[in-house]
Amino acid sequence: MPVSCDTARFHRQLAGCALQSGASSLHFQRLTMPYLIGVDIGTSSTKTALWRDDGVLMAEASAPYPLHRPHPTWAEQSALDWWQAACHTIREVLGRSGVKPADIAGVGVDGLGWSLVAIDGAGEPVFPAMIWLDRRAEAEAAHLRSLPEAEYLVNLVANPLDAAYITPKLRWLQIHEPSLYRGAAQFLTSTGFIVHRLCGALTCDTTQAYGFHCFDIRRERWDAEAARLLGIPLEKLPPLFASCDRVGVVSPKAASLTGLAAGTPVIAGALDAAAGAFGSGVARVGQTSDQGGTAFGLSLCVDKVIVEPRLIFSHHVVPGTYIFQGGTVGGSVLPWFKEALGQPEALAAQLLGGSAYSLMSDEAVTAPPGANGLLFLPYIAGERSPLWNSDARGVFFGLSSRTTRADILRAIMEGCAYAVYHNVRVMEESGVGPKEWIGIGGAANSPVWCQIKADISNRPFTVARREDGGTGDNTLGLAVMVGQAVGLYPDLVTPIERFLPQRTVYLPSLERHSLYARLFEFYLQLSNALLPQFHQWAQVVQSG
Repeated sequence: MPVSCDTARFHRQLAGCALQSGASSLHFQRLTMPYLIGVDIGTSSTKTALWRDDGVLMAEASAPYPLHRPHPTWAEQSALDWWQAACHTIREVLGRSGVKPADIAGVGVDGLGWSLVAIDGAGEPVFPAMIWLDRRAEAEAAHLRSLPEAEYLVNLVANPLDAAYITPKLRWLQIHEPSLYRGAAQFLTSTGFIVHRLCGALTCDTTQAYGFHCFDIRRERWDAEAARLLGIPLEKLPPLFASCDRVGVVSPKAASLTGLAAGTPVIAGALDAAAGAFGSGVARVGQTSDQGGTAFGLSLCVDKVIVEPRLIFSHHVVPGTYIFQGGTVGGSVLPWFKEALGQPEALAAQLLGGSAYSLMSDEAVTAPPGANGLLFLPYIAGERSPLWNSDARGVFFGLSSRTTRADILRAIMEGCAYAVYHNVRVMEESGVGPKEWIGIGGAANSPVWCQIKADISNRPFTVARREDGGTGDNTLGLAVMVGQAVGLYPDLVTPIERFLPQRTVYLPSLERHSLYARLFEFYLQLSNALLPQFHQWAQVVQSG
């Protein structure tokens, strides 16, 4: 039977009772404890930070793990690698900070989206996690789009039937690994898996649930009819929770692995994009985060459900709001450049003790706007919104004998910014748009990249920072969420705004915007013109 709002509330009440009955005196004491932990499960690494309740960062640590691509369109990770990284980084921040485990008020987790983690009855993964970059389920997605009920499914969850989502991945698993599909006890998200490891609860938070096309985004429940159409047994989908719901406490086993105190409250957690948007200061309608990490994208805070299949839509962590999203693959371009062509910057960074990406940024700023006639399509791993094309590939257009390394780097930054702005244009067609554009992630550390985004969009581009100069991030958002859940803060909006008092604003230049407006239109024409060729080229390559 479907999980209704009433059923979800029952599960939340049950979790609350467990907290009160299992460690009531411990929980009461922790309401006054000032320390909070956020664990961000990312694509390339896990980052954990320990925060004081006044927004002071006490310690942070990160641990990398591999991404496996056994076939060109596959992208897998081990969920156990995520867990080991979480355990390692939690122990590390506790050790670095000197904070006693008993003084941690609670733990929050976010995770990469559209990641399918199938577990058995003992909680062990039965198959590698298929993450957001995985596009093996193209045929399955095409089948779903051909169904008479396809429009109903899209409208139900307000998201397209694309191969990146969890739904087509479930169908792929059902067809290609039927015994594993039947044997799986639960289908979890990345966040849900780590929460399960911490406290034993089976959960799916509402910000991650949009990956399943049997999620009724308006009623916040699993839809029985949609699940039947998709062949997804409802008993294999976990109960739904709001992000700030307390769903359990750290188990003795998890305590021994992480160094946390058994009984520490755990919240349901969130999608990484939602936690990152909130951590950057996106807490009110119209505020928008520009995520510049392994994935590039926008998260615009809105207060109504918008069905635009070219974009992405999910709940936000702030009650009563959603995030209207656009996601591109552009964030993987500079890491590719660094590995393939960036040996000079990498070597210089080792010798000087700096960052290779900072050196690339310094070089890009020496090229003029428009990169001396060089245009770049940043689709090196296909493209997500609004193109949704797995066959798309990166293109440098306009290379000449006069093209410099600085031109190439600037063209990469401009191309990635065009891809993000493409999503803004689609949002505006839906009647909404950014009121305040806030940059987060590694790209926000590049002044030239921030200025490019301001000039292309003709909007001020803001980088919000803490008093210590650091930027807001996922773990800060998680810390505030945990603090509100355990009673340290009366709401979510007030503390996040207080903890990000500094604003560096990049103002657009009308002259540069005029140039970029013309170049962006050519970017769109070139992208659209090449879409058929991308498909034909993929067939040529696959045929050998």
